[in-house]
Amino acid sequence: MTEDDAGPRGPFGTRSRGTLGVIATGAAASGPALNGLRAAAREHGYVLVVFGVPGRGRAALPAAVAGLLLQGVSGIVVLDPHLAAELPLVDGVPLVPAASADQSAGARRATEHLLELGHPTVWHLGGPEDGPIARARERGWRETLENHGAEVPPVVRGDWSARSGYRAGQSLAVEPGVGAVFSANDHMALGLLSAFTEAGMRVPRDAHVVGFDDVPEAAYFEPPLTTVRQDFVAAGRQTVAALAARIDGVATPVREAVEAELVVRESSRCLRAG
Repeated sequence: MTEDDAGPRGPFGTRSRGTLGVIATGAAASGPALNGLRAAAREHGYVLVVFGVPGRGRAALPAAVAGLLLQGVSGIVVLDPHLAAELPLVDGVPLVPAASADQSAGARRATEHLLELGHPTVWHLGGPEDGPIARARERGWRETLENHGAEVPPVVRGDWSARSGYRAGQSLAVEPGVGAVFSANDHMALGLLSAFTEAGMRVPRDAHVVGFDDVPEAAYFEPPLTTVRQDFVAAGRQTVAALAARIDGVATPVREAVEAELVVRESSRCLRAG
């Protein structure tokens, strides 16, 4: 459990509004969605206490809530909205799922973009099969191919890390007919690009690659990565504003989806060699 001590404080060191709890699963405990929440919390005069649980940590959720309540939080955000329904009700302490980009819609944009470049199909480097975000992105990819009457290749799985993307890239580089790959996140796409380069495949000359998240480093990959950008600051503001309203006694719904934007860079900008 960690506390964001950089939040605004009063003249005697007291917090100006209070403390918000965040329950984060897996990699989300240190990811950009959490940074967006921190920025929004500061704007509203809150600090955050973060309770991380394992990716399959449903059994740990009641303990996470109890731990946050001991910290005197005024409200709780669940970074994985799919787990929010499984959390116990807490009297007097509002609990909301975090707003996020529409994951399936973002995946559809990425897959449509690659099909529009003339590829007969798009391969998918997916995240962990049991992860709700990975499943949503895979669903958007699969539905897009089916809607276009395109063949749906088998999913190649990673664990969100660049290392797993590299291993997937090694297998895809020897797979006949791989000309377009949609990676479920940018870090796996980085490993994929490295493996393709080692195998003598140049992107975008020999294949096109699109990622997801638009991490700060994506513009500096070699080549710069086309990706789906999530506005984590906007999502954090929506979440904290709704939670702050509920703390003040106003029943405000959280608009869970924010628009995802396709950012086109060199990894898909040029036509492949004939």
